[in-house]
Amino acid sequence: MESLNPEHPLHDEFTARMDDIWENYSQYPWLIPPQLGSWKSSMRPVVRKAMEIMDGVQLWWLREPEVDLCKE
Repeated sequence: MESLNPEHPLHDEFTARMDDIWENYSQYPWLIPPQLGSWKSSMRPVVRKAMEIMDGVQLWWLREPEVDLCKE
């Protein structure tokens, strides 16, 4: 990805993306099953993994033949 290059105009925004997503998701009163722990103490890795999976699916969407993101 071009934005990994520190010279890219969106580099700072891209590198802060996960923190921004976490801050946004943390604004909601999530109901977390007790066995998973609290939102603040245990859910950040889960959110990170979900975003990593979504990023991977989005890369497939850019390929030919196109992947339907909604079906995935």
